[in-house]
Amino acid sequence: MHIRFAEVDEKFIKSQIEDGFYTNETELVRDAVRKMRETQERKAQFLAAVQLGMDQADRGETVAYSDDLMDQIAQRATARVAAGKPIKNPEAIGTSPKLEMDE
Repeated sequence: MHIRFAEVDEKFIKSQIEDGFYTNETELVRDAVRKMRETQERKAQFLAAVQLGMDQADRGETVAYSDDLMDQIAQRATARVAAGKPIKNPEAIGTSPKLEMDE
């Protein structure tokens, strides 16, 4: 596969290699493609989480926001960390249909 870049992009690629960020053009392109894939995956996870929330709201599975609710969530999270319990969903966007907060 041969790829042609605009002059400004070629200069950027060469500067990244000269500055030691990458050893060659192939490494830079592979990294860029990997980052694009990761971005698309995060976007898909985010959209799935939004859809999950919308579906839950449509079914009436909601809790009204309040400062007390946020305090309770923070207290549970702090207690879980203090007890050495693992974080079940570190990105707050998971593939499971329900957040596991009551454990």
